[in-house]
Amino acid sequence: MKIKRLKKNDLKEFFKFLKLNFKKKHIFYKSKYLFDWQYFFNKKYNFYILTIKNKIRSVQGYITYTIYDDEIKKDSIFLSVWASSHVSAGSKIFYNLMKKVKYKLIVGLASSDQSFAFQKLINFKCGFLDHFFLTSQKYSKKLILPPNFSNFKVNKDIINYENLTVEEEIYNLNIKVFKYQIPKKTPKYLLNRYFKHPVYKYLIYRIKNNLKTEAIFVFRICKYRNSSAIRIIDFIGPDSQFPNGKYLFNHLLKKYSAEYIDIYSYGIPKKFLLKSNLEDVNKYRKQKLIIPNYFEPFIKKNIKLAYAFNNLKKTRNKIRFFKGDSDLDRPSKI
Repeated sequence: MKIKRLKKNDLKEFFKFLKLNFKKKHIFYKSKYLFDWQYFFNKKYNFYILTIKNKIRSVQGYITYTIYDDEIKKDSIFLSVWASSHVSAGSKIFYNLMKKVKYKLIVGLASSDQSFAFQKLINFKCGFLDHFFLTSQKYSKKLILPPNFSNFKVNKDIINYENLTVEEEIYNLNIKVFKYQIPKKTPKYLLNRYFKHPVYKYLIYRIKNNLKTEAIFVFRICKYRNSSAIRIIDFIGPDSQFPNGKYLFNHLLKKYSAEYIDIYSYGIPKKFLLKSNLEDVNKYRKQKLIIPNYFEPFIKKNIKLAYAFNNLKKTRNKIRFFKGDSDLDRPSKI
């Protein structure tokens, strides 16, 4: 048995193994460019492979934010693709990763049922991301159920936001606005993770008070046929500033004629989500409300996204996760 980092000359066997033991169809099989963008760093891939007699038996991928900004401290890691042809090999490669990297924060988002059960077993803090949303005023909607449901709230027309469309505007953001959360993010992270994404187009807005940046929101427009939704992909800044996004939310719903805007998150107190006019999807369980998550392909179904992380009590109040973290917001089609 041998455990090592994945290298370029292992890729043919690696993808063959994944097709048999992970998913038969995956975007990474079609786009090596996208695979390299997410995992290739310092001439190696952020994957460990376990081999027995030169045959791959287990793989474990991971994502660090150093890949987007090499000045970000290597103290957080997001677990990614984990596949094994043998149960024992899967646990061995996982424990090897934990031993090798020794990160302060190890996170699994949207883990498979098997992975989630294992993370519970090793005493990770586990649960499901909050899912909050706000619909438009449209009477008849095609993406959600019931189609005539609306929880839209009218706000004053206050313009406390600005769309950042130039690289320099992002790079020159005040670093202080990034200090409120773990894992750490930076202006360079925003540039390389969102602004320069090879496939998706993201919208980056700042919430401002005069010239001061109070918070940052990242959005992505999802479309199905002639309908669209707006997803809040990331938020940077103090929790208390999240409600000031409500004017921006209404503006974007109108600008893009979207049916709804939503967010999956961990760490933003629910009271601030509610003050932004968003509501918990679970509140409308009896009405059988559906706010879809998947658009590639589109599936009209509520989806729970799991989270699990090693329990950091001293810094837990700063830990926050969003759809932009890990590989939750990754193309499935090109």
